[in-house]
Amino acid sequence: MRSQRVLVGMAMGAALLLTAGACGSGESSESFPMEEPGSAVQQESPTPENREIIRNADISLRVDDVRQSVIEAGIIADSVDGRTSNQSVTLQGEAVYANLTLRVPAESLDGVLLRLGQLGEVQSLNVNAEDVTSQAIDLDARIQALQTSVARLEALLAQATSARDLVEIEGELSARQAELDSLVAQRAALSEAVALSTVYVSLSPTSEAAEFTPPGFLSGLESGWNALRTFMAATVTALGFILPFLVLILIIAVPIVAVVVILSRVRRRQR
Repeated sequence: MRSQRVLVGMAMGAALLLTAGACGSGESSESFPMEEPGSAVQQESPTPENREIIRNADISLRVDDVRQSVIEAGIIADSVDGRTSNQSVTLQGEAVYANLTLRVPAESLDGVLLRLGQLGEVQSLNVNAEDVTSQAIDLDARIQALQTSVARLEALLAQATSARDLVEIEGELSARQAELDSLVAQRAALSEAVALSTVYVSLSPTSEAAEFTPPGFLSGLESGWNALRTFMAATVTALGFILPFLVLILIIAVPIVAVVVILSRVRRRQR
């Protein structure tokens, strides 16, 4: 048992030394090396064919029917085994606007953009590419090192016989396993970003251009006729407004005028 404790103590001491060395060199604390110093596996330089690149795009379109174009954009994504991850449709008065987020395989991005451009008039198109090869290589190396570290701690845990040794090794193993799980999740997210491109689609309605008539005799005649119609309509409206008052005035004025005329005739006869 004494020899096993010595073995565990040496292993834990080596682990702490390796961790301190990694922290001092600016690296994170994951880190039992995969091989003994001097025998680490060399990483091959990436070739253009196996570089990992994230490609995303955004495209703005003006279309005749926004709602129909939303459906067609979704069909385009589905046809290449992609999907619509987000969709919003808004109304501004009678105009309809839409924004879509499509996730499509990276190798199909160019074809998808070409087909989307056929839905209407392209207002803007931007394609962004980010090379994440170095980040992917770093994550792979750290994952590999942590997997080796976890395997060694599991072996030590199987050999431990005292409660104290079990607690110490299990604590270290839990920390390393949690770090390993986090790196694996980061690597999976990075791989998905490389495999699936994100396309942001903005759809707006096509505005109808105002019809323009060149100046000339016919244009002047049309403008004069329209002005006459407007004047006549205004005149008729004014007469319709005044007519009830005229009728009322006549009803009151006619008897008064009749009385005045009769009185004038009577006075003339008396003279």
